[in-house]
This record gives sequence, structure tokens and C-alpha cells, in this order.
Amino acid sequence: MFSDYVGSMSADVVASDEVATARIRGRHETLARFGIAAERFPAYVNPVLDLHGLDVVLLTFVLAGSGQHVLDGVDHAVSGPSFAITRTGERHGLITGDEPLDVVNVYLDVEAHPLPALHPPLDLALAVLIPFGTPEGKRVRLPQVSLDRAEELRAVLSMIVEETARPGDGTGDALQALRQLVLTICARAIAQRGFLPDRNSVGRVPEAIEAVRAHLDQHYAERHTLESLAAIAHLERTYLSRMFVVHTGTTVTGYLTRLRLRYAMTQLRGSDRPIAAIAESSGFHDLSNFGRTFRREVGMTPREYRLR
Repeated sequence: MFSDYVGSMSADVVASDEVATARIRGRHETLARFGIAAERFPAYVNPVLDLHGLDVVLLTFVLAGSGQHVLDGVDHAVSGPSFAITRTGERHGLITGDEPLDVVNVYLDVEAHPLPALHPPLDLALAVLIPFGTPEGKRVRLPQVSLDRAEELRAVLSMIVEETARPGDGTGDALQALRQLVLTICARAIAQRGFLPDRNSVGRVPEAIEAVRAHLDQHYAERHTLESLAAIAHLERTYLSRMFVVHTGTTVTGYLTRLRLRYAMTQLRGSDRPIAAIAESSGFHDLSNFGRTFRREVGMTPREYRLR
């Protein structure tokens, strides 16, 4: 969709470190006022990769067609109906095949408009979907997620697109409800099936390692041991540990810790729950350990993060 950005708002495209950034803030009234906006590209064609970043969080919904979604240099197969998340500052690009894609971009300003807190277990999935404040270089890849009930999804997205294009009386209430609904749809898909493996992992990394990662994505608040994860993978635990680092770039403990911190960040931003309760529900059963880990990874205490 970057060609559309350039065609409609070339003055709002800037280059940084040889990668262009599309400035979405200020482009849509509803994004500034209510934290959400959407655009539809019903016949998107782009055969050449054009990596670019955005100044907001982007949910890319592919309703029909197939192609490739490149996210921070990692290539993912994409086919509709599905969605992917591009966080602020990440580079992404969508490449089409022989047929065009039917795409809807949903823009979220999560800094000015904190996301709603969904009920368990969808709150865990939402924290994986849109994490907050994860330090650069410590991100977990978020490949494409397949979706069911395409017609219902299309109807929800169409309403967001319509409210974005023609805001009026009641738009704020409508978009608040629609934002909660579309995030619930996405979180439910993650809770039910997890993330799909990226194309670069096929043939290089045993499926067993991917199964462990998917299990952690969906159950990161639970207690895990290397032995229990090795049983899921049907691998010897030392080999699992070594191959997990090769596949993800971090250890099992590091991966699990970052997933738990992302959930904790979501709760600190979007609820007034006590910090001790948030630590427990995030999978940290020792409050002191939670505080030390949070400060080490995020650069501030949980209380400081909540105040900011």
C-alpha cells in the first residue's frame, strides 16, 4: 500500500536510514480523535517489494488473494482471509502475485488511545498481538494469522472504513465498539490457532521447535519447564534448547519472559489492577523478580511505566 501513501500524501512521506516512513497521524480525523481509522484497497497490486515504516500500529487484513508479507526482513506467505500486525517503526511490505489482493488497513494510535482490556483468555492474546514498549532488538516475530468467517469480518471492517471516511454524530461510540470487536476477532484467532510459521522456517527448522514456540505464544502465563516443552517437541531437552535459540534468536526463558512482560505492559496501561495481581496473572509468581525483570528489560519500574 505504500504506492497509495505516496500517491495521496507524498508530502507526508519521509526517509530515515534509507527506509521511508508513512506518516498516518494527521491524515484521518478519527485516528486523532478516537485512536482508529481504516482504508480499503480492493484491488491492490504491488509486484515489487517497497519496505517502509509507519508512525502508528497497522493491522493489515487480507480478505482475498495471496502474496507475500515481508516484516522486518522476514518473508511470510499470506492468503486471505488473514491479518498481520506491523508495529510502530517496523518495516514492512506487501508483494502481490498474479492476482490483486483485497486489503483493509486498520490504523491504531495506541500511544494516545490505550487499547481496551479484553477478558481472559483473550487478554493474553491481545498482549501478544500489540505489545507495548518492547526494547529494540528484543521483539518476537508475529507472522500472519488466518481468520474464519470472512463475511462477518468484511462487514466489521467496512463499517470502520465508512466511519473513517464520513464521520458524523455517534462516530466516536461506533468506533469504540468496532475497535473492541475487531481486536476481539483478532485475539480470538490467536487464542484458537496461534501464529502461522513464517516461510523462512520451512525446511530449515524442525516443526517441533515451531510447535513449542506456538505453545508458548498461547500459554505464556502458565508454568513451564524445559522437560515439559521437550515432551511437546518429542526432543531431547538440550537439543531443544539449542535449536530454539537458532530459530528465534533467544533462549526459551528469554522468549517466555518477553511474552509475559508484554502482557504486563498491556495491563499496566489499560487497567487499574494492583501491580502484584498483574505480576501473578502475567506468569511472574514472585513480585520482586517481576520488578527486577521489568526494570532490566524495559528500563523503568512497573510503577514508573504505569505513571508514564
